[in-house]
Amino acid sequence: MADCRSEVVNALYWDPAIPRDRVTAQVDEGLVTLKGVVERTYQKSYAEAIVRRVPGVIVVKNEIAVTQAPARLTATPDP
Repeated sequence: MADCRSEVVNALYWDPAIPRDRVTAQVDEGLVTLKGVVERTYQKSYAEAIVRRVPGVIVVKNEIAVTQAPARLTATPDP
């Protein structure tokens, strides 16, 4: 299963939609547990979809949390 583990890690690492430093994967005999925090819902579901395509993955347990980015303040010009 070492090949499966490295393929899962590589799939997540090289996808620009998934923050490299915020999502981790634990692989145990075809069971992949995703953990971390992302800012967008699509990133959570996309990470799971990427991992499901890896040969040898049987089950994906997605424990990634979604936290919305703080609202950005925009400057308004003085009248």
